[in-house]
Amino acid sequence: MSIPGVGALRSVLESIAEPILKSISGTPDGSAVRARPGRPTYVDYGALMTPPAPFRSLNTTLWGFWASADSHRVGALCDKVFNQPTGGAVQCKPLSEYVMLSWGSIARVVPETAPYDRFGGVEEPQVAIWVPVALRDRLGVDWRFAMFIPYMWLENPMSLATGRELFGYPKSGGWPQFPPDDGPQEWKLDVFGLDYEPDALAARHPLLEVVQRDGPVEAAKADLSSLADIARHAADQLFDDPRVVGDIEVGASMVVDLFEDRLPNVFLKQFRDVRDGLGAALQQVVEADYKIGRLEASPLLREHDLTVHHLDSHPVIDELGLKDQRLGPAYRVEMDFDVGDGRVLWDASGP
Repeated sequence: MSIPGVGALRSVLESIAEPILKSISGTPDGSAVRARPGRPTYVDYGALMTPPAPFRSLNTTLWGFWASADSHRVGALCDKVFNQPTGGAVQCKPLSEYVMLSWGSIARVVPETAPYDRFGGVEEPQVAIWVPVALRDRLGVDWRFAMFIPYMWLENPMSLATGRELFGYPKSGGWPQFPPDDGPQEWKLDVFGLDYEPDALAARHPLLEVVQRDGPVEAAKADLSSLADIARHAADQLFDDPRVVGDIEVGASMVVDLFEDRLPNVFLKQFRDVRDGLGAALQQVVEADYKIGRLEASPLLREHDLTVHHLDSHPVIDELGLKDQRLGPAYRVEMDFDVGDGRVLWDASGP
């Protein structure tokens, strides 16, 4: 027996429900988006904070400044973050005493996984410290080139949560400041943190400042169009010996990556255990690549000074040996890049 009007009502409801189901699932029939076989499906609920990889980053402007650090402290940090937790299954060591400080402004970051690729994107101004390292894991016998990012600061909460949860970026809260086109050329970073005292409260504090000086640098004007161009130019300025990397395998790996405009990054991804705050519920070493698309770069032809402020909760002085100094070669880079799906090199829970 049919009830008059029910069929018409069902048609109306289905026409309303179909686009809603498509928008949250990405599939024509409204079925759930599934993870790869053998893995639980991520449960999306509440506010959107962590869209999935891969991501495309468009219209990025980045200023990079090479700085001297303490290679012994950086080596100890690599040992603490990678070698010790993995029992040597993943080994990491710095390639030199130099690290790069970057102030970057990504105009638009968008996920490439359906249906999130139709949701929009975010703007991501950020500051990071990059350490060129040699990396080896149980999957290979040779050392290879990678970048270790021990610090990254940004104000955008969605990028902060996604970076930490998905890849293991050590992202924390900060306020990057960029120079105006026609004003003093100063790059600054304030961070949310504190000096450790029983009654202290976290607040906004200055941490890093880079100021352009009037003195010119020796480098000549150059148009650089690839990662390999930038690396070659920086090496010529930083090192007397062109054979920067003593290990043949690392050098070969670096050449391949840079000439393919690929920048591998390595992270320690971890979450505290609710049963024991000093333990980790999940701990992995993760590797993910930046694949560069468009790139245009040029050296900055003025000298730059770095000022580093002490703050206990952001120990760049203690962990890296970063200090006030006249900086090395610096660059302005315009580029687009993709950050792809990552690889798990080691998992504390086993294979």
